[in-house]
Amino acid sequence: MIEAVAAQNAQGYTLEVIGHADYACENDVVCAAVSALVESLTAYLEEYGEPSADADLADGYAMITVSERNAAFDMAVCGLGAIADQYPAYVSMTTTYI
Repeated sequence: MIEAVAAQNAQGYTLEVIGHADYACENDVVCAAVSALVESLTAYLEEYGEPSADADLADGYAMITVSERNAAFDMAVCGLGAIADQYPAYVSMTTTYI
């Protein structure tokens, strides 16, 4: 299962995504959808984002930190929430900021 958490902390906002969907042995469309959102957010932040943005990506893990929420961050969180709504057995999304 993929667990995604968007949170607020002293450094700003984080999006942490851990795990694999295990929706299908081959061509796991759920994992691919989550990865596409995470990779797109990371690419956007690198190209257009704030200098203080940080991304740590590895197989089955992502931690993205921004000092302030922006449209790209919110879009990724919203998209992950939509995937979690459609595939609740494979993705969970928690948002813990004000």
